Amino acid sequence: MGLFDKKFCDVCGEKIGLLGNRKLEDGNLCKDCAKKLSPFFSDRRKSTVAEIKEQLAYREQNKLNMNHFNPTRVLGTRTKVYIDDSQGKFVVSSRNDYREENADIIDLSAVASARYEVEEHREEQYTTDSNGNRVSYHPPRYEYSYEINIYINVNHPYFNEITVELTDSRPDSRFTEEFRRYEQTANEIVSALQGRGAMNAGMGYQQPMGGYQQMNPQGYAQPMQQNAYGQPMQQGYAQPMQQGYAPQGQYQQPVQQPYTQAQYQQPMQQPYQPNQYQQPMQQAMQWVCQNCGAPNTANFCQNCGAPKA
Repeated sequence: MGLFDKKFCDVCGEKIGLLGNRKLEDGNLCKDCAKKLSPFFSDRRKSTVAEIKEQLAYREQNKLNMNHFNPTRVLGTRTKVYIDDSQGKFVVSSRNDYREENADIIDLSAVASARYEVEEHREEQYTTDSNGNRVSYHPPRYEYSYEINIYINVNHPYFNEITVELTDSRPDSRFTEEFRRYEQTANEIVSALQGRGAMNAGMGYQQPMGGYQQMNPQGYAQPMQQNAYGQPMQQGYAQPMQQGYAPQGQYQQPVQQPYTQAQYQQPMQQPYQPNQYQQPMQQAMQWVCQNCGAPNTANFCQNCGAPKA
């Protein structure tokens, strides 16, 4: 066959137009059939005609299942994660109408892992010398931007990873309110996909057992410590146990002893001793870089190198 011979789609049988052929391992695919494949599918060239037909059948069934998908939560900005807590399913879509896109409906139980990463981009800034030449600052100055991506690994027959860029506009500093909002959303998505903080149908938010779970920047939950009564206590501070209560958390009425004056002694007030308490050393005065917004204590910004104003 010649280079410009007419080709036909091995899936639908229609003639393939110029520049419209999508090669398969053992045949040809037209661009119309290719559009029906999952947007997360990337192994088309290594797929056979039979495998493509199987995926298109799955996509048709997915379109029918979309009629029963009713999200109870929507997380994200430009690319969104829609979660149907009543069915334990979710979809990921960057389109305004995820139903028209026929976004893949995935079981939450199929999520193997979910995480987010912050990627820093920097571009050096230049100035001109007395001769009009473009030269670097001393020390060099940089302009920063930050990108947050979410990586979702799933057990699925046609793809195994979904990548979502959460930042539709990239903040220029980690210390801005915009960056903190994106990071909070990333934690919420990771927590939801890993099964924490899920909602039952019509029941609202269910607080995890053992108290509120704090999220660290990597998206993993840290359960708060509990006191002897099974109540969450603030992390890092141990609450003293009251006399008369069992350490197993069971309430026991303390045995009342008859009061005698000999058994009760007013504690002696100790004189104030300055050496027993030392005022913590005052931290070095911080200043905020006017170039990138980062806090510093040195004479030059440790983030972008700009001198102290």
